[in-house]
Amino acid sequence: MTAPEIPPAPSTDATNSSDIAARFRSRPWLLALGLIALTLVAYWPTFSNGFVNYDDPGYVVQNHFVQTGLNASSIAWAWRATIMANWHPLTWMSHMVDVRLFRLNPAGHHASSLFLHIVNVVLLFLLLLKATGYLWRSSLVAAIFAVHPLNVECVAWISERKSLLCTAFLFLALFAYGWYVRKPGVARYLLIALLFALGLASKPMIITLPFALLLLDYWPLQRLPAPGSADSRPLFWKQLSRLALEKLPLLLLSAGSAYITVFSQAKTNTIAANAFLSMPIRIANALWAYVMYIAKGIWPVHLAIFYPHPENTIGWWRPALALVVILFFSLFCLRHLERRYLSVGWFWYLGCLVPVIGAIQVGRQAMADRYAYATLPGIVVLVVWRIADHLAERRMKTEFAGVCAVLILIFFSVLTSRQTTYWKDSLTLFQHALAVTPNNFIAETNLGEAFMQIGRPDLAYDHFLRATQEKPHFGVAQYNLGTVLAGQGRREEAREAFQMAIRYGQEAPDVAQAYHNLGIVMLDENELSQARAMFSEALRLVPTKQSSYLARGMANFRLNDYRAAESDFIAAGSLSPDPGAYFWMGRCREKVGDLAGATEAYRKALALRPEMKDAKERLDALLSGRPLPFLSQDNN
Repeated sequence: MTAPEIPPAPSTDATNSSDIAARFRSRPWLLALGLIALTLVAYWPTFSNGFVNYDDPGYVVQNHFVQTGLNASSIAWAWRATIMANWHPLTWMSHMVDVRLFRLNPAGHHASSLFLHIVNVVLLFLLLLKATGYLWRSSLVAAIFAVHPLNVECVAWISERKSLLCTAFLFLALFAYGWYVRKPGVARYLLIALLFALGLASKPMIITLPFALLLLDYWPLQRLPAPGSADSRPLFWKQLSRLALEKLPLLLLSAGSAYITVFSQAKTNTIAANAFLSMPIRIANALWAYVMYIAKGIWPVHLAIFYPHPENTIGWWRPALALVVILFFSLFCLRHLERRYLSVGWFWYLGCLVPVIGAIQVGRQAMADRYAYATLPGIVVLVVWRIADHLAERRMKTEFAGVCAVLILIFFSVLTSRQTTYWKDSLTLFQHALAVTPNNFIAETNLGEAFMQIGRPDLAYDHFLRATQEKPHFGVAQYNLGTVLAGQGRREEAREAFQMAIRYGQEAPDVAQAYHNLGIVMLDENELSQARAMFSEALRLVPTKQSSYLARGMANFRLNDYRAAESDFIAAGSLSPDPGAYFWMGRCREKVGDLAGATEAYRKALALRPEMKDAKERLDALLSGRPLPFLSQDNN
């Protein structure tokens, strides 16, 4: 079977008559090698970057299943998992492969992401070349895609592997569609469906593929006539109906993916409630975001990992202006249907952004650089083709345009290289985010967590405090603030912060941790029954939370409920061997007179931690018949 390709159009570049163009046309791999080299140079700093504390722990660093590597158990988990607000089993498996190959060496994980980006760059170049026959235009679009700073987030952020994977399957599905168009058949159609399904299993953003294929039918495949005249419109609508029906099986895949995605995001409470972001506010921000993506595409500076949602402060003029821009350019494209690439490039951009534009708000961001990865190429194609046509129509020399293109690529490459360095570590990343986006509660929170990780809670406190002031209903910031306050002995303030974290927390593990820490504060205040209730709530949310079993066991021990305490310590020890669990199991057995059981428990504790002084002293006393040493807990 030959490699799938979109059939080339008969058009050629204005410079194709030159020997250089002819040489590259016969050897497109030379340009592909140039694109690879350009991409490597721009992204070379990524090999010096590490993991960051935003999503990387959940995807790799603290994910038990991912860290076991690719095996039957982890693969089964990947197909079931809906954590991180997504169902994307292929993404999980790609991280598992990286862990198997590189363990937790971040350079290896970054290398895999960069490799996928390079694959996407080459695929885009070959797609455009095969589809249109234009060599220089195709290579320029691919080069801009390769080094555009907006794409740094997808490449330099290990957690965004999903965007790279799903885009690779998107481009492969487009190749397969071109192969199908040459000779329609069931087997070729099934290949499109398979690649589409694999893309959805990487990230559901390509859910709009059936819509995108209809655009390709218009240009460059030209399976649809231009509806420019009254005579051609009936044929256009007839053909459109037939081609839309052709996409129906793919729409069923889209519908299934949409259901799974909404289910996954609702399960983790990441879909913003109307109480916080009403539909009018979401629509207003979505309109403004359409314009801002283009603005950042033209002038990609002040990029950040998170852009806070403006919420009620967005005003009316921004969405009004954005709506005027969108309507004006849409009408402009429709008035110039003879330039098919205008409509295709523009509506590719508008349509492919629909799943992430914010009408259904997931998270609290206004927009995100990663969402431009597979969408902005539509705008780039539109601009490059229009400028090239303008030069050709006026028989203008292309040397000046070539120089401008090179300067733009150099400018983008320098910005990309610098932007990549901001992903060095969490401190660098979020300090930069705060420098370019004021009132950024996510950046404040994660910068505070970065300071906590290096043992500087004093520096973390101000960032957590500012995050709660900017966004009082952000549960993670409230939890972090409570943790610092508890460490400073400010228990009443910590209690209030943990209560806020419980009230506004989104994901069950976060809320469970807030319950647990509130229980610790109550335990320190000798509010034993209340503390036990908090630990029970934490275990209701996360039944495998070992620390809450241990803490509830301590509360039960101090309440003299030794049987319940022993049960908690047994449960903790069954989750994973823990010397503390076995030690307190022995203490509970002492209290009820089971000295043989206590002896066994102390031996298990010492097997895990031979230097555990209290366990050794009590075991020696039990074996020798001496009185057991007194511990402070014996006062309870």
